[in-house]
Amino acid sequence: MKTLYLDASTSLLYVSFYEGEKKLYEVLGEGRNDHSENLLNAVKAGLEECNLKVKDFERIVVGIGPGSYTGLRVALTVAKMFAWTLNIPLYKASSLDFLASGYFRRDGIYAISTRAKKGHVYGKLLEIKAGKQRDILEDAFLKTEEFDEKIAAHDYQAVGVDNYLIDPLLLKITKVDDLHDITPNYLRGEL
Repeated sequence: MKTLYLDASTSLLYVSFYEGEKKLYEVLGEGRNDHSENLLNAVKAGLEECNLKVKDFERIVVGIGPGSYTGLRVALTVAKMFAWTLNIPLYKASSLDFLASGYFRRDGIYAISTRAKKGHVYGKLLEIKAGKQRDILEDAFLKTEEFDEKIAAHDYQAVGVDNYLIDPLLLKITKVDDLHDITPNYLRGEL
């Protein structure tokens, strides 16, 4: 099964193509508020390199947040457009899970975070045990200190901007039944 994976929730832009468990193409690039320009270019470059067309994919998986407002909108809009126009099933995943998925082959507790504005983070705490994922703290938008307090009682590995590791094959994904009903997981609180 050929799968297109997309995530643009942080300064990192992630695009990959897989056929089953075989990686065909991958881009993990650092952006500067330019995902709207680079996402389609990364997809196009991969299609050309792999001699594929978007219609060749049998599913699309997109990170829906939490994260950057613009990045989330860009990735989800592109994923929905491809899914709707080409009748390809769309699946969603937490963007925080995307960023840490490369660790999910090892049992442990992972505190995943990415910077938000004004001293806040998007974060979660999850446990991987025997290949199964259990959220201890679901995706949240918190002050950095509040996130640190919530995870302090756990023996965890921190996953952040300096050590993100992506393996989309290990993502917990959910099929989107209604393309018109899916929205990004913005998670905004009072600033």
